[in-house]
Amino acid sequence: MELIQDGLLSANIDTIRSVFKTEYLSMQILGAFIYTSQNRTADADRLRECRKIMKSKHGFFSDFRGHLQLPLVVKMSMDADPEGYLEGLEETYRTLSQGYKLGHESRLMAALLLYDNAEAADRAQLCGRTRELYNLIRKNHPFLTDQSDMPFAALMAMRGSGEEAQLQDTEACYQILKSRFPLSKNASQTVSHILAISGVPSEEKSERFIRMYDAFKTNKLRLPDYYMSILAVLVNSDISVEEAVRQTKAHEAALKQMKGFHGLFGVGTQSRRMFAAATTAMNNIPENAAVEGAVMSTVLSIIISIEITIMMMIIINTTNSAAASST
Repeated sequence: MELIQDGLLSANIDTIRSVFKTEYLSMQILGAFIYTSQNRTADADRLRECRKIMKSKHGFFSDFRGHLQLPLVVKMSMDADPEGYLEGLEETYRTLSQGYKLGHESRLMAALLLYDNAEAADRAQLCGRTRELYNLIRKNHPFLTDQSDMPFAALMAMRGSGEEAQLQDTEACYQILKSRFPLSKNASQTVSHILAISGVPSEEKSERFIRMYDAFKTNKLRLPDYYMSILAVLVNSDISVEEAVRQTKAHEAALKQMKGFHGLFGVGTQSRRMFAAATTAMNNIPENAAVEGAVMSTVLSIIISIEITIMMMIIINTTNSAAASST
């Protein structure tokens, strides 16, 4: 797919911003990316209607009204039955939250992934398996793991059997990466979750990630550590390191010409590079990568991992920015 095309992304950004005037710009752009990736045009009236439904069902302090409100409303607006979509997501979130006293945006993100991509009959079982896998991840790395890892546990659960092998693969990748990035162990664990989607041997894909990281840095596309997980998605995509750099440079140049991506009130260089890299990943999702049986296809896994990664990075960045501005 070609994400930056025919002015659709730019038009969708304008529509989103006209409705969600006070939302973080990065989230406004994410909403536009969601529409554009499905070749859909944002409808302002539909968005206002869905936002009204959201506000009627959730108070200001609800997780549904936090950082994820905009992408949730966007997804509601793309469904034939927005209210039914929200009710189904709420039920999935309640099921996934069994045993937890407090809500959490990352758990809501995991519920969103399960609701969007799993059959209704399978969701309860997958919610339980997601909790089990998350607990195993936390057992292996109690000081690194928090609920931001739960969306990846959900992805692992949706991929079906072989979760133990995925956990071993994740650990093998992490052991390689932590020696290369000793000050970024949390980011290295997230990268390892994404790399585990691929069936390529752990050492090979970890070394390819390091080459990707170094190439982006050398070519003045360096991303901060909390953004580097988008490079793991590129490693899983059907593209060489050199071509990933070339395309991302081109996408950054194109985005820099669009409203919201430049100037004093734009998202900033680092976020623009992140969106450029995400565009490269979306445009290079491998074809014919489906696997047989009940296991989720590699293609769908990569698409989901892009969604997880962008949402997580935006939440982390906006949270850090809010904390900095309050000090």
